[in-house]
Amino acid sequence: MLDLEAGLALVEEHASVLGPRRVRVAEALGRRLMVAVIADVDSPPWDRAMMDGFALRAADAQPSGRDGTGGVLELEVVADLAAGDQSRMVIRPGACARIMTGAPLPAGTDSVVPIECAVDDTAAAHAGASVRLLDARFRPGQHVGLQGCAFRRGAEVLPAGTRMGPAAIGLAAEAGAVHVVVAPRPRVAILSTGSELVSPDSVPGFGQTRNSNGPMLVAAVSALGAEPIPLGMVVDRPEPLRAQVAMGLAADVLVLSGGVSAGDLDLVPDTFRRCGVEKVFHKVRLKPGKPVWFGVLRRAGGATTLVFGLPGNPASSLVCFELFVRPAVRRLQGRPRNEWHLPRVRARLAAAAKGAEDRPVYSPCRLQKGPDGLIAIPLPWTGSSDMVGLAVADGLIALPAGVRRAEEGSDVEVVLLHE
Repeated sequence: MLDLEAGLALVEEHASVLGPRRVRVAEALGRRLMVAVIADVDSPPWDRAMMDGFALRAADAQPSGRDGTGGVLELEVVADLAAGDQSRMVIRPGACARIMTGAPLPAGTDSVVPIECAVDDTAAAHAGASVRLLDARFRPGQHVGLQGCAFRRGAEVLPAGTRMGPAAIGLAAEAGAVHVVVAPRPRVAILSTGSELVSPDSVPGFGQTRNSNGPMLVAAVSALGAEPIPLGMVVDRPEPLRAQVAMGLAADVLVLSGGVSAGDLDLVPDTFRRCGVEKVFHKVRLKPGKPVWFGVLRRAGGATTLVFGLPGNPASSLVCFELFVRPAVRRLQGRPRNEWHLPRVRARLAAAAKGAEDRPVYSPCRLQKGPDGLIAIPLPWTGSSDMVGLAVADGLIALPAGVRRAEEGSDVEVVLLHE
């Protein structure tokens, strides 16, 4: 049986960064850009109006008063232009065009006077009428987005390494990127084993239990930014189990819960062997989570699937996911080493906590700030099948092997369950 640290080291050793993946830009949310996005057009692609108003020549609106301000300017409206219009009209001196935000500025004009500056009830003037304008703060070129003022064709608008949020996705689309090359989003297949399992929407009969591990592990995978592939439940029979495992091995990672201990129906280790999965380790000195299994499926061409057999009890399953599966997924994503594992802090116990002589023990706690640092409050917990405490926990008190009991006031290490 391995020590915990040795098991973690083996997981890290067998996980390696996945290659970049080309995805549609709308599917890149939250992922890191691996290849820069280069614009294929200018933005704006032409001079355009930034406000609703009237496009005119700045020379027609030059100041005329002694105080440097202009008076009321009357111009003939010769065109109505909306966004998307493709007018070839040239606006002559003394005339203007009624223009909407986003419309291309017509030839012969270089400024826009907002519609709010129309006086004498002429704001509704359209082509064929006259408009009277008074813009006290007029300046040449105002309210015009000049061609290329945001970026030019051939410019790098999003450098490699950019985290693709909604704004970055919008910018990539504007620059003409239909697809982008991003950091991999590992595909993680999730399978729950056990003939006693029923779906969460069923009322368990005698001897049955709801499949809580499936939804829990799907959520844990999603929280890491990986892609969960739920495979549902499978009974404890060799052939159905082998068929489902073979399906899950097509993913980057297969996470299976249940059937990894030493009972008559713990068929998972042999099923992995029959499917060509190479065992790296089975059983770790850990509570909860001792039966955890880890192996790899190697294929010609270098493609590898990491395979985890987690204990069936839900608390054990989640603890093993956070300790073993999390760093593997982070490594596949290309995250730096300091992001592979959940952070750890020191805290003082608000009450005694139980440990074990032969292995480390991880038990749920709440954390609160005290006058001299963090305080860990142990939560009631009956063991590896009890999720009540874990569901409201901030962290896991990590007592090393040999510490049978940590007394109130002891300084302990706590694994934070939230990054």
